[in-house]
Amino acid sequence: MLNTIGRLKISDFRSLLLFTLTTLLILTSVVFADEKQFQFHLEDLKDSGSLAVKLQDTRAAVSNPIVAQLSAETQRLLDEYDGISSPSPALQKALLDDLNRLLEAGPLYDAESFADIELSEQTEELLAQSPESGEALVRLNRLLLSDAYPHEVASPTEKQTENPEGIEKCRENLRRIQQAREKYRDETNRDPQWLSELAPEYLDKTDLLCPADATNGKPGVLTDGAEDPTLPCSYLYEFRPSQKSIRETILASQGDMLPFVRCEHHLLNLSVGGKLYRNGPQRAIYKGKMKVQVARVNASGDLYTQLKAQLGEEFLRSPEGKESLKQLQGSLPPSTSTIRQEQISPIGKPIPNLALTDLSGKPVKLETLQSEFILLNIFSINVDSYGPKLQSLEKLLKNYDVSQLQVVGISTEDSIKAIETFKEKYRLSMPVWIGKNTQIQVSVSGTDSQAKLVTFLLNQDLVVKDMFIDFDPKVISQKVKQAIGSKE
Repeated sequence: MLNTIGRLKISDFRSLLLFTLTTLLILTSVVFADEKQFQFHLEDLKDSGSLAVKLQDTRAAVSNPIVAQLSAETQRLLDEYDGISSPSPALQKALLDDLNRLLEAGPLYDAESFADIELSEQTEELLAQSPESGEALVRLNRLLLSDAYPHEVASPTEKQTENPEGIEKCRENLRRIQQAREKYRDETNRDPQWLSELAPEYLDKTDLLCPADATNGKPGVLTDGAEDPTLPCSYLYEFRPSQKSIRETILASQGDMLPFVRCEHHLLNLSVGGKLYRNGPQRAIYKGKMKVQVARVNASGDLYTQLKAQLGEEFLRSPEGKESLKQLQGSLPPSTSTIRQEQISPIGKPIPNLALTDLSGKPVKLETLQSEFILLNIFSINVDSYGPKLQSLEKLLKNYDVSQLQVVGISTEDSIKAIETFKEKYRLSMPVWIGKNTQIQVSVSGTDSQAKLVTFLLNQDLVVKDMFIDFDPKVISQKVKQAIGSKE
């Protein structure tokens, strides 16, 4: 630039000053242009309603610090939003303006708030540079927001931000289901057993069909045991009879964000509080399906390396993987030889091979059981309420012979004397085996606790047909009756 200035014929100081200011203005506008290319436009809010609902959800760690930086007017509009209707233009504009302001306000990232968020490679690379201002910070903040709200906020590299086909009709269906549910509850003071109970008095049966469901609600398309028994239905009903007691337990801790109905095609959820939001990484309840983790541990050597070889680094970097690794590191016996961990979505999958022994210390296998169905109860003998439940269950199932059904218990404690005392106290006839060197973790989406009484209904191929947490004996008895009846 100095050479350029030297070649100019400058007549006076004012010309030089004007030239300098013009040059600075051009350079500054280039910098601002680089920063503004990462700002949000209205079309970058892919699902502003879902974004508003998740910002309302104070239990999502990533949302709290973001909401705290929103303007008072935006927070007021968020408080007024019902969570199910289309957001008003005023709310959309307020969110857009505040998000763009946050892009330049300072670093959004802190390790605690983003602990459950899986960051993209681009985000990780920028984080390593620790930008404090300028274009790099704006780009990093934009990436962080799209990582935190992937279905709601477009990333700067997304070329297509249109909604998935049929999602607007699906939203309307879920709104009608919510309205029908409210009327039903007003008249009956309970939730329906199945969504089909809402039709035709409260709901048109076509509202139970998602436009993205090519099967038109064909039974069996959803999770086994979850299809509506009366009408074709595309939606997964979370408060169906086999899940009702589980959901009511979770409801006490999760409140109105707990999913009531899910669309697996659009990853769209209707909560018990009548709010619509998309699946996402911010909280366990946003993620959808219940998962069971079974870890067999005989640990020696580097735990991370062994798990990485079997499960892959992507799983170990996920929140579930990090938590599993943490739990395993804190609970492994001092000497072992191999490690294996399986993460399964249990329904429709074979039960993992469990290392089991009977009370005499002899190895036993589920494969040796010859019944058409097996009811496998995994429980802690240290919880007083489980004995009466298992006793009641045995009474309800006493009329089945072993060719039809075998009931087995697995104790998560290995004291033979304590197990024998437990069986005698509650007059249990079922064999109770020990899960030797086996850590069984059953985590229910939406809770921080681990369940201690889990029951699997298996067929003769050891495929999980259904699963129950802290069961109601009558519910299991009915499910077994249906399963055996279908074989006759």
